[in-house]
Amino acid sequence: IHYSDITHGVERRLRHYRKERCFMQSSSSNKHSKKRSTSSLSYRSAQNASYRQLDDERRKKRHSAEESQSGGHSGSRTKSAVPDNRYDTRNSRPPKRKKNRGCLGRILLPLILLILIIFALFFLFLRSAFNKVEKYELNMSDIVVNDKDDNMNNYQTIALFGVDNQDNKIKDVGSRTDTIIIVSINKSSKDVKLMSIYRDTYVSIDGEYDKINAAYAYGGPEQAINTINRNLDLNITDFATVNFKALADAVDILGGIELTIKSEKELENLNDYIGNMNKINGGDSPKFDEVGTYTFDGNQAVAYSRIRYMEGGDHERANHQRLVVEGIVKKVKQQPWKLKALADTVIPQCKTSLSTGDMTSLTMSLLRYSIVDSQAYPFESVDERYGGIYYGFPLTVYSNTVQAHEYLYGTKDYEPTEELGRISDKVEAVTDDLGY
Repeated sequence: IHYSDITHGVERRLRHYRKERCFMQSSSSNKHSKKRSTSSLSYRSAQNASYRQLDDERRKKRHSAEESQSGGHSGSRTKSAVPDNRYDTRNSRPPKRKKNRGCLGRILLPLILLILIIFALFFLFLRSAFNKVEKYELNMSDIVVNDKDDNMNNYQTIALFGVDNQDNKIKDVGSRTDTIIIVSINKSSKDVKLMSIYRDTYVSIDGEYDKINAAYAYGGPEQAINTINRNLDLNITDFATVNFKALADAVDILGGIELTIKSEKELENLNDYIGNMNKINGGDSPKFDEVGTYTFDGNQAVAYSRIRYMEGGDHERANHQRLVVEGIVKKVKQQPWKLKALADTVIPQCKTSLSTGDMTSLTMSLLRYSIVDSQAYPFESVDERYGGIYYGFPLTVYSNTVQAHEYLYGTKDYEPTEELGRISDKVEAVTDDLGY
């Protein structure tokens, strides 16, 4: 063996030895480095590793299930084109949470507080305004009520009176009622029905027979309420009385109401009453040139409600009065912000038995009220002169009362009281003499 061959082999072995030693040292170093790296992993990295391990286990189970279902027909597994990486977070970061800065809350909270403050101030204002109304304490021992109809307990019934005074003063006696309207309010649904009573209706006033509009003049609100209750079997215990000026002011504050002139005769009489209202209330409301639909101001609207000499007579007059009331209510609901001006101007010109609490409650519920119907009593009648005086006679009082209870309270086949039966017999005897 040549010496050079021996040295060449030794050198080759030494180089191989050195490589193995370097590899072992490198492996050892890497192992220690990995331990240090593993020990310094954050909680999130450890969690990601757990997710990867869980994902691997889920994939193995899924592949095993697929193999068992395939029944071993295929020797190779098909990998999903889209990897299931629901738990693989190695190359993804958790989405940043959007900071809820409470923008909506910062807007709504002040708005709600503002609404509550406005509501509270408006409530206090109403109570203060209603204290200005002229209160009238009814002597309840003198009020006659009929509670035979149980359905009346589900309604609040109020009598509205419009007095015919040229000086616009509301007197307890001596003033005839130009307008009489029964307001029926369903306590649950807030549906409102209006029923006008013709001012010339022939009724019993404490046993004496006269026009119903005379009752207020003879005995004030008590007598007027008792007359209504006795001749219609009602249980009214509250009223409100207004004059011409209050009604005109209300219409003017609301910017007028829309009404229709139907005939030339109606136009002629309306213009006469407009002149009269300008004298009573003051002002210079213009007259109309032709029939048609217009926006009426205060004096024009009051004149419209007072027209008598036209087709339909007192019946059409009562219809006009209901149209004016409905027009005012409609405008108030459209412009509730004008309630303050209405309260300041109109309330001091009214007289009522309603308490401050009752008036406040009615006003706060105004937007919920809906006038669903309006009719007039008597539903069937005849207009005729009797003893030289013009009256409206119910045909008959009994049947008209039954119809009134069905209309106001939904009562079917109401049976009137004995007192009303006697009144009906008396009125029927008169109409028999007149040939009806």
